Amino acid sequence: MMINSGKNDWTIAPELKPEIYTMYSETVKFRTIRFITDIDSITFVVKLNKPVKLAIVLNNKDTAQVVIGLSNKIPSTLSNKDKIYALSSFWSETKYNFAFIDRLPFDLDSLYQSYIPKVLATHTDYDFYDQMELFAANLKDLHSEVFYRMKGIYSNYYPLSARYFGDSLYIVNVREDLAKQYPIGSQILRINDLPTQEYMKRNVENYVCSAYRPTVKEISASHLFGYGLSTKKITITYKTPDGRILTNTPPRNGKSVDRKYMGPKPKRWNKPVEVFWEKNKIARLAFNTFSPKDRLVKMFESIKDTLYTAKGIIIDLRANSGGDTSTGWYLLNYMIKDPYFLSYAWQTRINSGVKKANGNYVKENEDYYKNRAYQTFAADTIRIPDSFKRFNVPMVVLISEQTCSAAEDFLITIKERKDRPVFIGRPTMGSTGSPLVLDKFPENGVAKVCTRRVLFPYSLKPFNEGIMPDILVDYSLDEYLNSEVDKDVSIAVELLTKQIK
Repeated sequence: MMINSGKNDWTIAPELKPEIYTMYSETVKFRTIRFITDIDSITFVVKLNKPVKLAIVLNNKDTAQVVIGLSNKIPSTLSNKDKIYALSSFWSETKYNFAFIDRLPFDLDSLYQSYIPKVLATHTDYDFYDQMELFAANLKDLHSEVFYRMKGIYSNYYPLSARYFGDSLYIVNVREDLAKQYPIGSQILRINDLPTQEYMKRNVENYVCSAYRPTVKEISASHLFGYGLSTKKITITYKTPDGRILTNTPPRNGKSVDRKYMGPKPKRWNKPVEVFWEKNKIARLAFNTFSPKDRLVKMFESIKDTLYTAKGIIIDLRANSGGDTSTGWYLLNYMIKDPYFLSYAWQTRINSGVKKANGNYVKENEDYYKNRAYQTFAADTIRIPDSFKRFNVPMVVLISEQTCSAAEDFLITIKERKDRPVFIGRPTMGSTGSPLVLDKFPENGVAKVCTRRVLFPYSLKPFNEGIMPDILVDYSLDEYLNSEVDKDVSIAVELLTKQIK
């Protein structure tokens, strides 16, 4: 769907009667829409507060009733009862089920009480869920979050992106029409007249659901120019590569203006599963996600035979943010030479009314009284069927700050094995577990609470931070901007070549 000059993907659901698509703007009174399907298109104008109704036939059998509207107001539909219910639901599930309750440096009940007046003081649904995001961010766990499904309607993003190199923040991507004004490689010195680090700490990092510093820097850098209220602006002062000091307010119109971007374009993140051939007959197998398992296994099985001709294999998980943990275990069937391997061990919270009642005077029940009792489950033994033909060549695994969740489960499973591949790259994101999804929140809200604490299978140490690489590979600004440079792969190929010889 083309909205003015921007593109929006929309999957129509005929079961919704009608399905409503709302656009938001505080400034424009109409928008030109070109609705494009695989066989047809139609162009029309949607005026402010005057929705357009369409009947769309799908696959020659289903008729979807669609309403497309334009609004200049953010809804305020939540009652005080709704707000208290949502906040209380998240707090209570956290209190009794959050896997990392014992590492919180504050009293959860006190935090809950402090947010009651904050959520009651909000004037719009957007503002309410903004406070809920902040409440959840205090847990510092990426599998424990609150989302407002409608946030994208009332939000837009800046046509820029930033990245940390050391403790300095640089512009690394920009839309082509702004490339001269905001040159790639510019160092951001101040934001809204505050030093960059101070602004980031006050206004961006407090939304990041992690305490792991590499992850906080990675996510906060991506959030600086990311989605936020369309009316919210920032002014940045930056030093260009040629030494000029400039101060400008970039337009928040990334969603509505469709043009090319000028930053580096990684070539390794195109399909869910890919094979690349590096020099010296070394294959790079990129698993860019672990979900959905059935599709990935089918893709992998269709290409795996070519890997038996390789002299070395690189498993590339740098773009893998997770999915289905058993997908990674399926891959291990081809990597591990033993007839079995151990999965991770894990812990979860347990509650007992009687033991809690006795816990204020019976020492052995004290953890129940203080809501910090856990049950520990040993690692499972996963046997590898004889039908799996192993890759009997040297291997390495590439990891990065984007490697997360189920991909980290894969690494946790083999981290303590003596025969594992070498890990190359940067520390992983540092978050995995089993989130309890709370989807009964009012007005398109949803939340997650992590209920599983993963343990390494042999030492039983808890997984609290990211997996550290055996060989750390840092990029300078110039190396990052040069899309032809892939130091991770170069170092992996060099290491495997030595092992092959």
